[in-house]
Amino acid sequence: MDQDTSITKLLRLKRYEHPPEEYFQDFLAEFQVRQRAEVIHRPFLKIAWDRFSSLFVMPPVPRFVLASSFAVATLATALVFFWAQDETESLPGAVASNVTSQDEALAQKAASAVQYVLPARPVSYASARRF
Repeated sequence: MDQDTSITKLLRLKRYEHPPEEYFQDFLAEFQVRQRAEVIHRPFLKIAWDRFSSLFVMPPVPRFVLASSFAVATLATALVFFWAQDETESLPGAVASNVTSQDEALAQKAASAVQYVLPARPVSYASARRF
């Protein structure tokens, strides 16, 4: 217990100790000198690589920006798919209502008039020249 009381007395005493004002004024200058000295002693290629790689660092983006952009992209994709599906379903009905019986007959005649012409010689990948 004697040791505990001596530690508490020492801590009370230390509480009232403060460094002189010159310490705080010289601290910043001394710290900057140490930093510069450390940079000078580093190899040139390491310094150059650090500066080059810092050009490609992506700035910090908050999570909600990424999440909201993903949600907007998903919503837009779903909207495009549903909108395209609705248009394809509505097209045949609209076309069928505007076509008269005369137009239907012409359309059937044109569809049956399609002919396929086959070439006289079969197509091959072989060269036409023979040696």
